[in-house]
Amino acid sequence: MRRSILFAVVLALVSNTSASAAIIVSYSGGTVSAGGTGFVDVLISSDAVAGTPDLLDAFSAHFLIKPVGGAVSDGLRFVDSQSDSQLGIGSYVFFNNSLTPPPIGAVSTATNANDTFIGGDATLNAIPVALDNTQLPYLLFRLDLSAALANPADQFTIELVNDTSTQFLSDAFDPLSALLLDASSHDSFTITAVPEPSTTAILLIGSVCFAARCRRRRDTSDATPQDS
Repeated sequence: MRRSILFAVVLALVSNTSASAAIIVSYSGGTVSAGGTGFVDVLISSDAVAGTPDLLDAFSAHFLIKPVGGAVSDGLRFVDSQSDSQLGIGSYVFFNNSLTPPPIGAVSTATNANDTFIGGDATLNAIPVALDNTQLPYLLFRLDLSAALANPADQFTIELVNDTSTQFLSDAFDPLSALLLDASSHDSFTITAVPEPSTTAILLIGSVCFAARCRRRRDTSDATPQDS
């Protein structure tokens, strides 16, 4: 009887461990100017409760761009080199506490030109950042993108690759301190190439002028006396 109770307790502990908190990687943005440049923000949060947060001391991440449907294969690329502008933004997860001097990552080619970015960082003071479900997401990367070869309405996906280059650690020097990553973090995020603002403005002005001219012609026609 006692053995059965002990087994039930151990089973419950294993079940609780498997349902532990997880790191969540998400994105903000989704459009970039066709023929121009833009960026997408990569965010990090956790579903841990406030009393038992996930502790983040270091991370590395592997991102891959893929064209969707008939989009130009290399129409969207990671800019080489990245500006690492997130380091100067207050919402960056290691703001004013970054160990890695820029550049904190590298762009390379897997299938299409400059479709791969791998980067990472760690805390300078070795004090992990606490992440829980009461906080707004922190900024993890601001990835610079080039759509110089993309056509308007072309779509691309960016995804966090599930391999050994993607790691989130509570201790930068302990590979066994890896934090659990929520499966949704590997979902692809869609980015759409839109007309450049100048092109949009020209099209808008053209349509307004065309509509005004049609209305003027109609008004002139209405004002012309009809033969009796």
